[in-house]
Amino acid sequence: MSPLPFLSLLPLLTPVPMSAGTVLGLSTPPLHFVIAADMTGSSKNPAYRYAEQARVLSQSIMLNQLRSGDTLTLLRICEGVQTVADFKFMSKNGARMGKADILRYTGALTQPCTGRGSAITAGLSKANALLARTTGVGGVVVLFSDGALLDDPERAKLPTIFDKLLGRKDTRQLFFAGLSPEKDKNGDSIRDGFVKALGKAGDDARVLMAGAFDLNNVYPTFADAVKKARR
Repeated sequence: MSPLPFLSLLPLLTPVPMSAGTVLGLSTPPLHFVIAADMTGSSKNPAYRYAEQARVLSQSIMLNQLRSGDTLTLLRICEGVQTVADFKFMSKNGARMGKADILRYTGALTQPCTGRGSAITAGLSKANALLARTTGVGGVVVLFSDGALLDDPERAKLPTIFDKLLGRKDTRQLFFAGLSPEKDKNGDSIRDGFVKALGKAGDDARVLMAGAFDLNNVYPTFADAVKKARR
């Protein structure tokens, strides 16, 4: 099976219909989006085309979910965490982010890593710190990763960091996308290993997960959750 159905479901920069409130520029409760893309070894696997999937997912969120007044932070995860963008998006009359800006940001976000190691746990810790800045604003965190933790030097801290994220009253949605079905050293799937590492908090209703081949099925659920988070 190929992940390409997701790419056909979400064609590049094709917007969903705008609501009357958006067209008129009426305000909606703001959200703080943190999109973290893990561009370590997984991004180089031609079987899954992770970088391409991460790019299209990020583009779709920026075009279809981001509204004027929202905060957007983009984190590129390699052996460390790089902040690609971090700003409050403001536009006139409810206009969406421009196509050129979306392409520029997602192009930088999904550049493959050159070094070794992975900073998945550090990326989620950074997301938690970023959401703390916008107190009273709903937080939506999206991590696109295969979920491989073997090269993450801070992996033992993952359950603690994850609990902190869920412990924030403003956290509305955590979306883990692109989790790999490949086997780890224990013979289990990388996806199952990642879920196990999250602990019991992984069962929280605010946590949404999608495997490398599941994005076309799960993305509509994520979009609906974002819509509900604004109410």
